[in-house]
Amino acid sequence: MNQALAILWAQFRALRNIYPRTGKASMAFSLLLTVVWYGLWVFAAVAVALVIEETKDIQSLERFLTPALLLSMLYWQVIPVLMVTAGASLEMRRLRVYPIPHGQLFQLEVMLRLSTAVEMLLLLLGAEVGILMNPALPARYALALVPFVVANVYLSAGIRDLLTRLLAWKRFREALMLFVVLLAAVPQVMLHTGVGEEYRKYFTLSQYAIWPWTATARLFIGDWAAWNWVVMFAWMAIGYAFGRWQFERGLRFDEEAARAHGNEASASSAWYQAAFDLPARFLPDPIGALVGKELRSLARSPRFRIVFLMGFSFGLLIWLPMAFGRRGGIMAEYFLPFTAAYSVMLLSEVTIWNLLGFDRSAAQLYWLAPLPTRSVFVAKNLVTTIAVTLEFFIISTICLLFRLKVQPLMVVQAYFACLVFQTFLISIGNVASLLYPRPVDPNESWKRSSATRFQAMLLLVYPFLAAPIVFAFYAQTTWESPWAFFGVMAFLAAVAALCYGYSLERAVQLAGERKEKILTSLAQGGSPVAS
Repeated sequence: MNQALAILWAQFRALRNIYPRTGKASMAFSLLLTVVWYGLWVFAAVAVALVIEETKDIQSLERFLTPALLLSMLYWQVIPVLMVTAGASLEMRRLRVYPIPHGQLFQLEVMLRLSTAVEMLLLLLGAEVGILMNPALPARYALALVPFVVANVYLSAGIRDLLTRLLAWKRFREALMLFVVLLAAVPQVMLHTGVGEEYRKYFTLSQYAIWPWTATARLFIGDWAAWNWVVMFAWMAIGYAFGRWQFERGLRFDEEAARAHGNEASASSAWYQAAFDLPARFLPDPIGALVGKELRSLARSPRFRIVFLMGFSFGLLIWLPMAFGRRGGIMAEYFLPFTAAYSVMLLSEVTIWNLLGFDRSAAQLYWLAPLPTRSVFVAKNLVTTIAVTLEFFIISTICLLFRLKVQPLMVVQAYFACLVFQTFLISIGNVASLLYPRPVDPNESWKRSSATRFQAMLLLVYPFLAAPIVFAFYAQTTWESPWAFFGVMAFLAAVAALCYGYSLERAVQLAGERKEKILTSLAQGGSPVAS
């Protein structure tokens, strides 16, 4: 038990390290959020207990329990995905150096799976209390939840170990992160389009007796038929076999070798190289060479690829239901500008607000080489423009393929507004990148760093910069002329150009004044480049 408690404490500390520790106020706020979160689940558990206690109709209780247990199992099995991708899960293969018997490692892994689904345990505990308090149900019926919990724990352990190995492959890690993000938009699509009503009939398949949630619900209400017990013991055996099989494979898995194999450089095709060499043909050196270098770096960065894919996938899933659902309104009329602006805000995290982050300690080359600082920032800003243009082209193509109501004039206006909005953001980003530099690992598929004060200020920056562009569309509607829009946008473009010129001058000044602070900040971290 001492070993088990020590490992469980290490798991708790791993979860604790996810939250920022910038001071007592921040720790108190994180603690308050944790108390509120689990307090809500305790409240839900009490509600479940009261519902089961007061229920007299057994059939109604079964109809309530079947979908509830299905959602519980889905939540329980999704948690390993989130825990592994967040880097907050202990790896048993690294504990083999300690004097722990091999047979106990799997037991410890199972105990850790219990610690990552406390919310479901609270709800199931509430169900147990409810059945004990219901005089119409014998207390022995509470035993029905035991096989359900055991099967979920074993399946959770197996899924976690399987994902740990698969996530060592860079392409799978990106695909999984994109899938999780897109999955979050599914309720939005179903809510605004009404497709949930059409597909509700398919959910009746979940009531078949072969599923663990259905068998458990029937056992819970007293249907102790032999078939229901056979189903649950079969799921327990399947969960144990799958969990133990994946656990043993995980112990033998060499993650570093898999990562090295997955990151081996392959011979690129001719067109691939030509695409990166194209800017150098039209731009003078050193800007052309820097643009080609930045394009290659971003194309190889999983973090950039995830954000770029989200711009035209997650963005469309978010705005399409609102624009072309049951109530379109103004969203349908200005769908393209909304989606394009959203993609720019997504890309800004990797291409605007922290321009030197991906370079990390390699950014010292910009000061050592005979390279003007202005050229470096101009090249990085041009790469941002190229990325935004590609994003806008893909979004417009998707709108054309799906025959959405997007007029050619709106395409021109949306792209014009997108460039002006981007220029304003770049003007701030050039200065912010030198005032608040921080190293960023391009191989991380998702953001793990804690929020800074500047990032909190962005919540005010975005609407402030977008307001004049919204006014340009309002002017077009008021005066019923596209020239009103282009007149306002021409003025905004001139202001944006002036802001951009000033940002370059200020960036050159800050690069000279804060050289040591910038390089020190970018050299922090445990990556091979930073060390």
